[in-house]
Amino acid sequence: MTEQQKTEREKLLDKIRALLSKTTESGCTEGEYLAALAKARALMDTYEVTEAELRLAKEEGVVLRKESTGTDPHQIKWQMSSAVGRFCDCEAFRDRDGKLVFMGLPSDTQLGTWLLDHLAAFVLTELASHLMGDIAIGMPRRKVINGFVDGITGRICQRLRELCEKPPAAVSDNSRALVVIKGTLIKAKLKELSIRLCNSRGSFRQHDESSFAAGRSAGDRASFGRPVSGRAATLRIGPR
Repeated sequence: MTEQQKTEREKLLDKIRALLSKTTESGCTEGEYLAALAKARALMDTYEVTEAELRLAKEEGVVLRKESTGTDPHQIKWQMSSAVGRFCDCEAFRDRDGKLVFMGLPSDTQLGTWLLDHLAAFVLTELASHLMGDIAIGMPRRKVINGFVDGITGRICQRLRELCEKPPAAVSDNSRALVVIKGTLIKAKLKELSIRLCNSRGSFRQHDESSFAAGRSAGDRASFGRPVSGRAATLRIGPR
């Protein structure tokens, strides 16, 4: 990334890291070291820069994490991948082999694949329960499946997007800065790999309206939330 491409926040982080690198081991006098440390701490307190943010921008690179091999019955994971990616600060897309890929920082992509796996398992469990009470066969059966899957995945995605849209007052300047840094790193990686993301077009498929409504209701029973002590903490997925 060139200096021209860096945001003011990134330039600030570089300046603070440079100050913190001035130690007696690197050849500075004790006076120079203490002066640099004091200035770095003053900048960190003034602009609400955390040590975690400094490590994030310096040490963590963007990675591509491919979904574990396996089938995706009824396109359940694909329908939820975009919303899960947004929730986890990742980009989600299909590669040339048709596998789902999360692009982002290591901890975010790990959370994204884990969350998508667990939500897909929840959807399949709810679908099986719904089908046990339906005796339709052939095309009517397919419409029942389509309706329930479209309903439950659509509702889960809606709830994930709502969780991402916090009121401005609830989001700190430091949190916004972290999101900007992550986004900048992801864009740079996409450019490096010559990956161009396109908006996917939803395909129309016939479905049963009552099953769609049942799926929406089941989507309300899914439980998930942002970790209390960081994105890598355990999430609870399943019935409320």
